[in-house]
Amino acid sequence: MSGEEKYLTLDALIERDACFAIYRLPGEQAPRFAMQTGENALLLNDVEELNGQHGFVIAPFRITASSPLILIRPDCTDLCEANTNFRNKKWGKTDTELQKKSKKSDYSLIFQRFHEPLLTGEMEKLVLSRNRTMEREEAFSPGRSFFRATEKYPHSFVYLLHTPQSGTWLGSSPEILLAGSGNEWKTVALAGTRYPNSGKVSWDDKNLREQHLVTSYILKQLTSFQLAPEINGPYTIKAGALAHLRTDFSFSLPDNRKIGTLLKALHPTPAVSGLPKEKAFEFIADHEGYDRSYYTGFLGILDPSAETNLYVNLRCMQIGRSWLTLFAGSGLLASSTFRDEWKETEQKLKTMASIVK
Repeated sequence: MSGEEKYLTLDALIERDACFAIYRLPGEQAPRFAMQTGENALLLNDVEELNGQHGFVIAPFRITASSPLILIRPDCTDLCEANTNFRNKKWGKTDTELQKKSKKSDYSLIFQRFHEPLLTGEMEKLVLSRNRTMEREEAFSPGRSFFRATEKYPHSFVYLLHTPQSGTWLGSSPEILLAGSGNEWKTVALAGTRYPNSGKVSWDDKNLREQHLVTSYILKQLTSFQLAPEINGPYTIKAGALAHLRTDFSFSLPDNRKIGTLLKALHPTPAVSGLPKEKAFEFIADHEGYDRSYYTGFLGILDPSAETNLYVNLRCMQIGRSWLTLFAGSGLLASSTFRDEWKETEQKLKTMASIVK
């Protein structure tokens, strides 16, 4: 199948409202494909319900009626064999669900709202996100943009997916939530952001503190399962034009039948939510001003009997018929400033904006 045929097939699957995901793991050349034929994808109400399951997971930041936890059964794993004619109806999400555009003045007000509990010590960290909506050009191809992203971001997890419940999403993430096979598993703490362009990356106290909070949280969650991880880091990684601090956790998981229970303990990490976990989670829902939906959720293949690769949905966009909504966020501490956080989100939005042509 030629490149053009691949693009057309993926675009046709979206038009036919298919349940599918195509994804490329970091460092790999060829993408992998998972599509469910026939009946609808499985919808779950709790991350823990992933125990004993197998398939491509699409988990939102917060599970709601409009953003359910979705599991695609991989009936078809070869894009060349994908039948684009098995459905013939209008795809799920409509233009009426267009996200409100985030303005700098709006962001300033919400930043102050988020910063206040950090200054008083009520919260240790809060992640504030925003979105930007742009017009979708008539020539825009989700399939073509996916393959463009795989070329531009070889060290990230790159995906394109569609289901009637989620609509269409495209993204590139450097952050593993949980990956492994057999008894050997890993997760990472990823926090802190710099945009170095070139040369050596230096890290200030704010970024080091932010990374330390995420690392401590993940270590605490793992040890609560009597896991003794081997820790490597923090060290600097590049993700496109950005640099992040990363710490790796490698551990043995004697019983992988309870992956959902472990995922529920990890998600959402302070890298996308905040600390204390539950208070931050509720604060974001009450004060951020929009629904993150699948942004800062997690996604990827879950297969405890073979190989699992689940990533946090970071740099991403939601694709509508006439619009594209891009998402980005940053971690706030008491030492954060509006100017720095706005600049950071502007840089992160470029990850997806650069593949829209």
